[in-house]
Amino acid sequence: LCLTRVRFSVQGGTISRCLRMVVVLVVGAAACAARLWYTQGTQIARMDPYSNPIAASDDSYVRILSYSLVHGLYMKLLVWPWFLCYDYSMDAVPLVRTLQDVRLLCPVAGYLALFQTICLVVHRLRWYSSRASRLLAEGSAIGVGFFILSFLPMTNILFPIGTLVAERLLYMPSIGMLVIVVCVTYFETRKQLWMQASAWAFLFGVLVFWWALCYQRVSDWRSVEQITLVDGLKQLRSTRTQFNLANIYLQGQRLDEALVAYQRANSLDPEERDSMPLYHAGQILMYQGQYAEAERHLQKAVAGYFSPLTLHEEEVWHDYGLALWHVGRGMEAVQNFQNAIITNPAFPKGYNNLGCALFMLAMSQQPPNAQAMREGLQQLEQAVMLAPGVPLYWRNAAVLLSLAGDRQGANEAWERWRQLDPASVAAVEATGQMPQDCVWEFYFR
Repeated sequence: LCLTRVRFSVQGGTISRCLRMVVVLVVGAAACAARLWYTQGTQIARMDPYSNPIAASDDSYVRILSYSLVHGLYMKLLVWPWFLCYDYSMDAVPLVRTLQDVRLLCPVAGYLALFQTICLVVHRLRWYSSRASRLLAEGSAIGVGFFILSFLPMTNILFPIGTLVAERLLYMPSIGMLVIVVCVTYFETRKQLWMQASAWAFLFGVLVFWWALCYQRVSDWRSVEQITLVDGLKQLRSTRTQFNLANIYLQGQRLDEALVAYQRANSLDPEERDSMPLYHAGQILMYQGQYAEAERHLQKAVAGYFSPLTLHEEEVWHDYGLALWHVGRGMEAVQNFQNAIITNPAFPKGYNNLGCALFMLAMSQQPPNAQAMREGLQQLEQAVMLAPGVPLYWRNAAVLLSLAGDRQGANEAWERWRQLDPASVAAVEATGQMPQDCVWEFYFR
């Protein structure tokens, strides 16, 4: 502000550009203060280590160095957007722990370029007094100001943000950078035609290169599946890209490839705290009959980080209980089925499998525990009440009632099963034998 002159026109009442800029800055600062007051601060409670592993770090020295690297990565993306990805979570940008990390040369180069640009703009503002030259200098100064003001909120200096590197945050800073490049290039080459032609030819080449990258990236984004596959196969160090890639494979029933991608996502975090890839890997392992490995993965899943919007907690408890049952730990399985129902009382699948577990455990005792058998039947009755249109529940009810000696109840449940799924009933009746075990309810999510 001190480098420009404040001028007032008494006749026209025109306020100078400098004063208008002050008004804009004051209004912007007031808006930021209002936002700070409304949100009661800028901290993110319980920051998970996947969205922003730097903010989740306890070492302030590591945070400073790592955020500096992120600033350099942003500046590199502005100039050379060759490697693009929709996610940079977890190990995609490893933490910087020492000054000897050569990756710090990237932010050093970026800061140096920014400070040199500021010095050049200030020099033009101070030494050129003609109107045309000063307008060009002010144009580049506006570009610098626009870049700094739009870049500063994404630096994690003023407040932490819920992502590590987000290419979308560069939309506004890129405008400031382009203003600087065009103004400075024109200013430095306008007096010599050959230099001007060379500079514009170079910029045109850069424009063509960026257009080709943009066209390719737009093609990558033509569908959710396409961008997931492209970035998942390209960015192997991000937990999110690998998790989403595995989900695509799972939807296509490519279980082996999905398991590899889920395991890769798990391996990127030495502490294995992300519940979602652990949970889905455990499901695949259980489906493949590897119950011990499935139980190990699901045990970690119930204690990890997860979003209730994408993964319901009762599903994790339920499948962990099912894995425990298959490794012979029946009582622990019952406890986890109960945890699932406590989490979601309207969870028919949990009632079905809890009823089966309680009844089969009671039958395995000598003598059979009649009280536990009745409790198991009550749980199965609850599943039938919540979802009377599910044939599986009537089938299990008929089997358990038959084992309990209630022939009338078993026959009634059998007939309800026949009404809902006559083909399955006919196949069982063709064997001439009544089933003696429950069918556990399990499916991929």
